[in-house]
Amino acid sequence: MQVPFTRNTHEMKKNNIVRIVEALKSLGMATKAQLAQHTGLSVATCGAVLNRLCERHQVQELQRDASSGGRPAQRYACNPDYYAQLALYVEGSDEAARIVWSVNSAVGSKLAEGEGDFLPLTLETFDRQIAALLAAYPAIRAAGIGMPGVVAEGTVLTCDVTLFEHIDIIAHLHRQHGLFVHADNDMNYTVWGFYRSQAAQIDAPVAYLYFPGVACAGCGMVINGDVVRGASHFAGEVSHLIDPHQPALKLAEEVALMLTSLTAIVNPARVAVCGPQLSAPLIAEAEAICARRIPQRHRPEILFRTSRRDDYLLGITEQLAQAYLHHDIFHD
Repeated sequence: MQVPFTRNTHEMKKNNIVRIVEALKSLGMATKAQLAQHTGLSVATCGAVLNRLCERHQVQELQRDASSGGRPAQRYACNPDYYAQLALYVEGSDEAARIVWSVNSAVGSKLAEGEGDFLPLTLETFDRQIAALLAAYPAIRAAGIGMPGVVAEGTVLTCDVTLFEHIDIIAHLHRQHGLFVHADNDMNYTVWGFYRSQAAQIDAPVAYLYFPGVACAGCGMVINGDVVRGASHFAGEVSHLIDPHQPALKLAEEVALMLTSLTAIVNPARVAVCGPQLSAPLIAEAEAICARRIPQRHRPEILFRTSRRDDYLLGITEQLAQAYLHHDIFHD
């Protein structure tokens, strides 16, 4: 997420705070000098920002470095107890749905997790689940919500669980629970989690294909370090590559079609493939079909993921943390 464009001194100071916090999260712990080297800010500026962050309890002082003759340098780290965040997603369809969640510290460490059937399938049930989690973990200030559909500016446009369609989920949860809320579709969160854990060192595009079995396939893409959402948040709706008026494809052929299309349009270096009906032999069959269509030097590395849960929850947690940091600093 990019730091907002600087227009005045006040915004510049806010931007400096964001840079320091992001650097501390990246480094784990650091001295003023190390932060200055990492961010390009002066040591004096880093010191002033750190003093403010310590006053807010957002950053904490750690043990000083061992002395090498002079005064030992003070080390700093983000305070994991500054707040807690809820990562939650809905999966399934109107026939059967589940709610999966995790509660994480301000630095992303997992405090608790769980899942359960979404019954009865109503908005009231959804709100009660979140209220119960807030009661159990009162430090939660922010929630990231993943939906199996198209989400634009917080509004669920289409969804496999249709009760959420046309609901501004951000406004609804803020009104009901007073939370800061970040919402997106399942594939954008999932590909981001996969990218951060398995492909952050790759400069080329990365993609994630998911075949849920009970609904249409979906795709998420990261290009140049950013999730691709498209002009109308429709990017990744790969089920529209299939002509519904033609005979149904075998699953291996459908996977191969998606992989071939991605390779021709985005040319990713790595693609994760996941779904309850997929298996390693089926992925190998799909790769063999791709090999007949695409020269070897252009084919991506295919990684079969037996579950998307960890990728999905990590993606929500990281995207939410970035969004809440900017909200916390720029709306202070």
